[in-house]
This record gives sequence, structure tokens and C-alpha cells, in this order.
Amino acid sequence: MSEKKVDEECSERQINYPDIMCMSEAAAYMAISKCFLYMLVRGGFVPYAKIGKRIVFRKQDLYDWIGSNVIEPVNFMTYEDEDDTD
Repeated sequence: MSEKKVDEECSERQINYPDIMCMSEAAAYMAISKCFLYMLVRGGFVPYAKIGKRIVFRKQDLYDWIGSNVIEPVNFMTYEDEDDTD
């Protein structure tokens, strides 16, 4: 992937999302598809609220939910300095 494309993708993720988001905004905020977000909602995995028939998400709830699903590493890589004097 080119460096320019990576920079563009990173800048797109720095968008200021509203405190209350619709399905499309929430999916973009979490960098997942709307289809996958619907599956998370149907399965009761992700916090959401209903306003009439609309499903909405609080930005802080999504942020907290993502944080609560972090998987800590079980292995750590070590760097051994090779002796270049051979």
C-alpha cells in the first residue's frame, strides 16, 4: 500500500464523529461494515439504543465496548543483538 494512501486512510479516521451516531456513522467509526454492525446488534454484542425504529449508538459506549474487548498479548517478541564482529 502506498504511503499516500495510508496517510489518507489515517486522516479519514480522524473525523470528528457526533456523540450520537446512526448505523452508518457507527460502522465508519469502528471501521467495520454496516452488515457486520447489524450482526453485532442482532446478537446483542454491542451497546445501542432505539429511538422509534431507529438504532443509534453513543460514541462513548462504542469506545468503551471496543476497549473492553481488547485481547492482551500472551507472547512477547524479543530482540537479540547479533554480534557483528565475526
